Amino acid sequence: MNLFPMVTRNFKVRRMRTALTLLGIAVGMMAIVSLMGLARGFERGWDQTMNARGTDAVINRVAAGSPIPAPFSEDISLNIRSLPGVESSGGVLSSLIPVDHLPVVLITSWEWESYIWKHLRIIEGRMHKHREEQAILLGKSASQMLGKGVGDSLLLYGLEFPVCGIYESTSMIESGAILVPLDVLQRHSDNTGKINFLNLRFNPGMEKAATRALCEEIEKKHPGLSASLASESAQSNSTTKAVRGMTLAVTLLAMIVGLTSVMNTMLMSVFERTVEIGVLRAIGWKASRIRRMILLEASLLGVAGGALGVLLAFAVRELLYLFPSIGSAIRIEIAPGAVIFTIVFATVVGTVSGLYPAIRASRMKPTVAFRHQ
Repeated sequence: MNLFPMVTRNFKVRRMRTALTLLGIAVGMMAIVSLMGLARGFERGWDQTMNARGTDAVINRVAAGSPIPAPFSEDISLNIRSLPGVESSGGVLSSLIPVDHLPVVLITSWEWESYIWKHLRIIEGRMHKHREEQAILLGKSASQMLGKGVGDSLLLYGLEFPVCGIYESTSMIESGAILVPLDVLQRHSDNTGKINFLNLRFNPGMEKAATRALCEEIEKKHPGLSASLASESAQSNSTTKAVRGMTLAVTLLAMIVGLTSVMNTMLMSVFERTVEIGVLRAIGWKASRIRRMILLEASLLGVAGGALGVLLAFAVRELLYLFPSIGSAIRIEIAPGAVIFTIVFATVVGTVSGLYPAIRASRMKPTVAFRHQ
């Protein structure tokens, strides 16, 4: 007798319990896929930002869990930019603040006349006229989210800032930001003489080993600061680390929920099918075949729950993208590797959950099963 028809029949007979078990697994797997996609999306967005600026390395204070590192004195940048191999640099001061109806918006400021400004493309209005001009540039996405254009104004730090222009950037992060000159943000945010990022551009043709050695030299000379190559800085970013930490926590939680849910379902199934299992043993089914049947059921629950969780993750992502304030601020990039990991993980959880019920069912004696009836 083929095992698969018997397994599918059991699922059909107990539809509600099967559906609830699948849903429990799927929700956990959806959270895992979404968080992995969020971390990947942030890394890609950060890489886009560094590539758009032409930045080779990023200097910042060693972060302690905050999405944006604490500021440090920009006097340090004078020493760093004088090192051999550094072609140019640009100080950056950024902050996350509530603006208008949005709970959090990135406001960033760049050192005046630094190379960072050169990659922007003004699509409406104009650039700032001088380093002290109290006006703002809006990224294209920020303009859409806030519903503001050239000539409008925004209340920042208790003051009205007129919008002088709209810019476009290949970086999703920059496109959703508000931009002002460094001197202006330093003055109004009580961070005079401070920055929280220093972007470096190295001399053309420098080998990667030499750039890495330069980063190590900077860290030795300035304890408390982190110097990372632009291609690696996203991985060491505190936001990426926080999302990865949440992913690990959710993965462990999903494993516990999945194990409990599938094991409960399979134990109840074994209990309700005591007579059926006894009949199968009586007509010659071996204990090993009973175990395989139960394990197959548990594994199929895991596979189906994992696949459903992946589909839910894609659906939730598209649903979130319908809201401009969310779709313009985050990207959830679900990689094939994340999909494969999730389905394999769910399958393993399902199989492990079915071990005890399978062993218990295989040890059942026909006489005991018939007495149960």
